[in-house]
Amino acid sequence: MLQSLSNALSGLRAISQFDRVLFTLSQRLLGRRLGWAIYTKGRLQFLVDHLAGDQSGTRDCIAGPMYRELFTEMQLPRQLRLLDLGANGGGFPLLCLDLGFELTSLACVEVNPFTHSRLVLNIRQNVGLQPKILNVAVGGQPRGLVLSFPAGGTGFSIYGTAAGTANEQALVEVLTLDEIMRRGFGGGAVDLCKMDVEGAEYEAFLDGESESLRRVHFLVIEIHAAEPSERAALASRLSDLGFDLIRTSAFCTDVHLFVNRLWVDSDPG
Repeated sequence: MLQSLSNALSGLRAISQFDRVLFTLSQRLLGRRLGWAIYTKGRLQFLVDHLAGDQSGTRDCIAGPMYRELFTEMQLPRQLRLLDLGANGGGFPLLCLDLGFELTSLACVEVNPFTHSRLVLNIRQNVGLQPKILNVAVGGQPRGLVLSFPAGGTGFSIYGTAAGTANEQALVEVLTLDEIMRRGFGGGAVDLCKMDVEGAEYEAFLDGESESLRRVHFLVIEIHAAEPSERAALASRLSDLGFDLIRTSAFCTDVHLFVNRLWVDSDPG
């Protein structure tokens, strides 16, 4: 009961940060069984499926302070080149737009095909046709994985099995960080990369090709629980690539901001 009340209050606080509050509340009250709701904020318009849990990865990414606070620590150009690994419904790119950035180059990666469909809609609606929106997984060795997917949510891992009888299986491609950078940006530089891939960051950095991350200026990464030796190895690899820790989020101790001390803008235009 208390948890339900807490969730309801959190939802109300989040909704209050968007436009057309009464309309959005009506959507939620009258359309709870449908789950889908349209949120607007300035020129932003995006779809959230509450029954699938999109609100945590899309709406709350924009409304919440976890990522927003980190932008005060970064010296970013207003015309931003962004890579979003674990993009969910597109909350992080939309947050960048809300903060006044123009996304001149954007690549998004989302493994869940259901979530990916809503990611495509939200990015196309707000950014246009140029972004690369990949329905693949981030990993170490290139391979195909047959996975069972939930309808959405933020905690899906390529190492787990989705629960529930309504899930569907699909074959997904696992790509290295270097291959994702190649598909998204060719040989160009990236101003900001956000990475939240539910534990796959370890194999992506430690077992796969990740040299192209030297072309990334700032890295916001959620580092998930692992053995101390794995965490130490990941920290060492990040340092080898040039990344120094600037700050850990005050709202989520797993989210960290790094700057690349070796970064050189190889694609200034």
